[in-house]
Amino acid sequence: MRHSAKGNLFLFVAALVWGFSLAAQKEGLKYIDPFIFTSVRCILGGIVMLPFVLVLQKKQSSDDEEKITTFKEILKCALCCGSLIAAVILLQQIGLPYTSVGKAGFITALYIFITPMIGIYLGKKTGRNLWIGVAIGLVGLYFLCLFNGIEAVTFGDIMMFCAAFLCSVHIHAIDHFVRRIKPAVLTCSQFIVAGLICVIPAVFFGGITWTAIKDAWIPIIYSGVIACAVGYTFQTMGQKATNPNLACLIMALETVFTLFSGWIFFGEILSIHEYIGCGMMFLAIIVSQLPDDLFIRKKLRKKENADKECIDIYMK
Repeated sequence: MRHSAKGNLFLFVAALVWGFSLAAQKEGLKYIDPFIFTSVRCILGGIVMLPFVLVLQKKQSSDDEEKITTFKEILKCALCCGSLIAAVILLQQIGLPYTSVGKAGFITALYIFITPMIGIYLGKKTGRNLWIGVAIGLVGLYFLCLFNGIEAVTFGDIMMFCAAFLCSVHIHAIDHFVRRIKPAVLTCSQFIVAGLICVIPAVFFGGITWTAIKDAWIPIIYSGVIACAVGYTFQTMGQKATNPNLACLIMALETVFTLFSGWIFFGEILSIHEYIGCGMMFLAIIVSQLPDDLFIRKKLRKKENADKECIDIYMK
């Protein structure tokens, strides 16, 4: 089983920088249009990742030899995944002014449940713990958004839910294309394509001005370089040295850091029922990532230890 303190640390840092990313996105909206922000952020993130991609290109493994390298195929994959990630980020940008950073993070985290549900229609199996997590998550979502009635649901909440759905579609697209193209190449190219896609509406709606970009340079640098390039790179490095289930649990801390970032930078204080909802959704994330045979394995280990003790006593 893969497990190392170094790998866990990489994943923890990735969750941390992603958790503060929504706060940076909301801060950037004070100075710059959502389309411009998304465009510059994604292009910058893709460019910063290029050296990392070039290094990986030289370290060709036997598994990578079967993967495609033609520009046409890479562009095809990047267009599909880049369009989806651009839509996810734009929905978040458009919805952030109408909801809190903390709520946005937890609602977006619904992709953890939506992704395997979509997988059912694609013929993929789901475990028992996932459905338990879904049930807990739905109760948490009720406390977070619907406790005061349907009229309490904001435009921002709806945008975040749409972002969560498209994020799930994006994950399945990545799962499909990553079999044909190296993960680092796909990640880098999709961000560049996402940024270029957003250039068109940015010019059409407001125009790209260097003054606005200069005013929002800190949120842009954080969202582009730290959240995109550093976050995804650390995730890749961490997952290589950590068990997948443990990796998911560590990265789930992103939602907690999002809640803290909203409080630190915007003074956002949620109501008691909203905090209950956040807590239940975080619990749902943890439960849904646990292997279905976890408790069975624990019982077997206890039985094996008990049998061993009996044998030791008998031998004495």
